[in-house]
Amino acid sequence: MDIVLIAHGSPDPRHAAAVERIAGAVRLREPGRTVHTAYLDHHGPSIDDVAAALAGRPAVAAPVLLTRAYHARVDIPAAARALGAHGSAITLAPPLGPDSRLLNACEEVLAQAGVLPDPDTAVLVFVAGSSDRPAVTAVAETIAASPRLGWGRWAVAALDGGDAVEEVVPRLQADAERVVAVSFMVAEGLLRDRMVDRCANLRVGMVPGALGDTEAFVDLLVARAAGDVDVTVLPEPSRVAA
Repeated sequence: MDIVLIAHGSPDPRHAAAVERIAGAVRLREPGRTVHTAYLDHHGPSIDDVAAALAGRPAVAAPVLLTRAYHARVDIPAAARALGAHGSAITLAPPLGPDSRLLNACEEVLAQAGVLPDPDTAVLVFVAGSSDRPAVTAVAETIAASPRLGWGRWAVAALDGGDAVEEVVPRLQADAERVVAVSFMVAEGLLRDRMVDRCANLRVGMVPGALGDTEAFVDLLVARAAGDVDVTVLPEPSRVAA
């Protein structure tokens, strides 16, 4: 069964470059399977491009999305149905979050920057956010359910749809000697640039990198594609080629 990694897409080329690196890492872990990338917007390959490439072969669609916000609830199921346009049966995996393994990825990004567990170091997990506030809240709930050993407090701020970084950082500084920020993003790009600027205004450093460049992230994505699934989506009869 093929694997289709579905990403949102971005006008920033750093996003697609990161998704292609992720696809390469998945191919190394799944050498017997064909791995495709497909994007909902901004650039190709598009969903329709990959549907044609599948040519009726079954596939699992694995969203490269961190939360169950609007895109995961609406756009991804529609994309999975469209992937079946040429007769392919598409199995839809859930988005990557909420899952404590994404916090493992955060720790990996921190470690890559030389920031190791320290009870005097608090960690700001900076998410892009969403108009769907529960998707942001789920990240904080994951932290509460899976506390990070050896660290100071971890807390979540959001660009949109959650507590602002200007509110969260003072709370962390009240309990810790040092605050570091990590981007809860698949890839570097324009939104992460905004996060860096907001943190810099508060004299808080954001460590380099994003979650997609970690072993923990790829491990979780492979686990989703291997069978941690929500629903099987069959091709719509009206779209199946005769």
